[in-house]
This record gives sequence, structure tokens and C-alpha cells, in this order.
Amino acid sequence: MKKSLLISLAVAIAVSGFVAGAARAESATATKLGYVDLNRALNETNEGKSAKARLEADMKAKKQKIEMMQNDLKKAGEELEKQKLILSADALREKQQAFQQKYLEFQKTAMEYEKQISEANDAAIKPIADKLMRVVQQIGQSDGYTMIVPREMALYSPAGSDITDRVIKAYNSGKGK
Repeated sequence: MKKSLLISLAVAIAVSGFVAGAARAESATATKLGYVDLNRALNETNEGKSAKARLEADMKAKKQKIEMMQNDLKKAGEELEKQKLILSADALREKQQAFQQKYLEFQKTAMEYEKQISEANDAAIKPIADKLMRVVQQIGQSDGYTMIVPREMALYSPAGSDITDRVIKAYNSGKGK
């Protein structure tokens, strides 16, 4: 999900940079290209670091709960296995159903946590990514870039084409609001 958001952001930045650059490039002027490492920018802005810390804390808490449920499930399975030979058929079936219910609850909780983590990640990244896009566009317009692309799209670039540090600095200074 995070990767698809980054790709969408990358395409939007590339297209908007190209359109803005094409409008300025009516005459045969020098082409100025740049690239941004969007993943690094997301992780190194002050907001990105804060969001990442919050998400990691939430993920750690959910992981601990899942591990506790997993341990309880394992103990219940071992207990069922020990009692298998001494329980009556009805009692065994009842215990197996209880174990099955506990297992289904574990799966449901794990899937729900995974969904919550994914949604929280998307909710945290989207506003940062939107602001990053505005910062990139502002830098592109103010510095006369023809196009700024995501680093992943740049197969080759001359020295000085990476504007990631400038984007991070501009983002942290509050530009692009």
C-alpha cells in the first residue's frame, strides 16, 4: 500500500513537473532536470520521523498482543493434545470447538490489526506526501526545472541533480503549506 502511494505520488510529481516545465520551455532553453528520493524525504522530514515513531509504537503494541494470543493458543493446543486420550468423545469435541473458536478469533484479530496498521500508515503518509509534492513543485517553479522525477525513475543523472536535501529542508521550514 505504501509503495503504491509512493508510485502515485511519483507519477503526479513527474506529470506536474513536466506540464509546468513544458509551458516554460516554449523556446529552446537549457533543460534542467532533477530527482527526489521520495522515500528518504518521507522518512527524514520532521513530520515523517514523528509519524514513523508513532506508527512503530502502535505496531509494537499490536505485535505484543498478537504474540500473547499466539502463546495462549499454543498452550491451549498443547493442553488439548495432552487431554486427547483421557477425555470422552463429547468433551474432546467441546474442547476442539473451543480451540477452533480461539484460533478463529486469533486470525480475525491479526487481520484487523494488519488492516489498522495499513490504514494508520496511509493516513499518516498522505498529508506528508501531499505537502512534499507542493514543496517539489515550488522548487521546480522557482528554480526553473523542466522536470523533477522520483529517484527510482532516474536511470542516470549528473551530479547535482538530487534535490532531496533541499526538499527536506524546505519541508521542515514550513514551505509548501
